[in-house]
Amino acid sequence: MKLSRHIRYILVTCVAMSVLFFSACEDEDGIHIESPDGPPVINYIRVTNPASADSLLVRAPLGTTIAIMGKNLGGTREVWFNDRQAIINPTWVTNRSIIVAVPNQAPLLATDELYLVNANGETLPYPFEVTIPPPLIVSARNEWPQRESGEKLVIHGNYFFDVDGEVPVIVTFTGGVEATATVISQTLLEVEVPDNAEEGPITVKTNFGEVESTFHLYDSRNIILDFDNVRGNAWRIGLVESGDGGIDGAYNVFRAGVNANERNEGPGAPAESGYLFEFWGGNAGRTENFYPLYPNSYKDYVLKFEAKVKKWYGGYLNICLSSPTHAGNNQEIWSNTYNPRAIWGPWDAAGAEFSTDDGWITVVIPLTEFQYFMGTSNDEVVYTGGQVFNEANAGTISMWLLGSPQSDGREVEFYIDNIRFVEP
Repeated sequence: MKLSRHIRYILVTCVAMSVLFFSACEDEDGIHIESPDGPPVINYIRVTNPASADSLLVRAPLGTTIAIMGKNLGGTREVWFNDRQAIINPTWVTNRSIIVAVPNQAPLLATDELYLVNANGETLPYPFEVTIPPPLIVSARNEWPQRESGEKLVIHGNYFFDVDGEVPVIVTFTGGVEATATVISQTLLEVEVPDNAEEGPITVKTNFGEVESTFHLYDSRNIILDFDNVRGNAWRIGLVESGDGGIDGAYNVFRAGVNANERNEGPGAPAESGYLFEFWGGNAGRTENFYPLYPNSYKDYVLKFEAKVKKWYGGYLNICLSSPTHAGNNQEIWSNTYNPRAIWGPWDAAGAEFSTDDGWITVVIPLTEFQYFMGTSNDEVVYTGGQVFNEANAGTISMWLLGSPQSDGREVEFYIDNIRFVEP
């Protein structure tokens, strides 16, 4: 049933309101339907929390659950907000109230009214505005999309509405060039990156507002390791390769057969290792953290890098930080005394072997997630969270692939590039 027919009925006849009577009491699927004894009346709309029952509403955002209060409402069969039909549960429809959620879809035609419809198609309108928030940008699948291969920028967020294709979503890139995005869903956009798009944030504009991203396209801010000019510099410098659709040149490779609970560093030092790399701040002449140091500054920063996972099941990438002047030993990857570590293992959430389908993704790890103590229990590697971060020790970084109880000896292979410490 199209609401446009109901709206036209109201505008053309203007008679339904005075004669709106509903059908008698009936049972639907075993649910007793209250029988109204007169025309329906909406007195007011409020929030559903009983403690805030005196909070009356004249508008609400998408997805909000509201209570429509009145009398003789039991005959209601449909509830519409603008031209979007809500889902109603007959259990929550009584003569005195209707509890219903505002649809999550943006309207095509905003009438700023809700409508109650009975079994005969008779309609009762009531003034009520559905507020549509501006778009929300959360992240990009890959902040370094490869234009040469035709890769599009995929944006995750919310409230991406093109109003049924009639009002396009526009993405503006740093430098001022614009492109029309394809709305995949309310939470997903994709857009072709123009050749003259510059490094920096993007802006997404819908019919309901616009917002600038916190992430930067082709983000080169504060890159610590790019594996072209700077790579591992300690006892195990990592395995660096290029090709295979790299982001912007060379990248570090983790490629190793990983057994259950294995703690393997690879060939004897100094060496290229498919298990780990170490970047010691002292060997690079560093004296400061990877990010500005002030009280609790780590809470304002994240670790980012791009990753391409060919195959991965079992084992976690341990990311360990140590002091800026660290040099001369590799104990920061063996112990937890320098700083708690972060761990990354996307196969765990997937519950199966994981890959990025031959593409790259941007990984974001807040520094507040550096909270894990690595230990053993019954000869199994275990991690305990909630450890205190030492914000002074963040000028040396090591990444080490450790076996987990789930590891079964199969080879793990993934690549990492453009390691950086930035604000989110």
